[in-house]
Amino acid sequence: MTTAGSAARGSTTVNAQNVRVLSLGQRTGEPEALDAVPGLGNVTVTSVTLPPSANQLMLVVVQGLNLTTNTPAVVLVQPRQSVNQNLDWSDEFAVQVITTSTTEIQVLVRRLDMNSGWGQNLRLDFFIVD
Repeated sequence: MTTAGSAARGSTTVNAQNVRVLSLGQRTGEPEALDAVPGLGNVTVTSVTLPPSANQLMLVVVQGLNLTTNTPAVVLVQPRQSVNQNLDWSDEFAVQVITTSTTEIQVLVRRLDMNSGWGQNLRLDFFIVD
């Protein structure tokens, strides 16, 4: 097993795109169901698009967030190809959350299927509960 320090690593800083914050459990006075469990907190959903990378590892700094805490209860990150169609790419990725704050999240992206970078624009979808 290799460690993050033993492989070449690129880095990039990207702005969160289409950030949406859902306040859970707050009623608007309208007779409708709540978005989710009352008292859970806010849910922020967003995505970023990463450029191709020459390295197997990329440290990504996602800026443009407005969370209510430095340590969100949940940060889920899902990598996917940036275009919404089947291009028959067999690339496999793992994403690890490194640090969080109210304004940014740092994640480490690693290509798993090959010891090399990638040529596609890679999209990361975020689901954050703070």
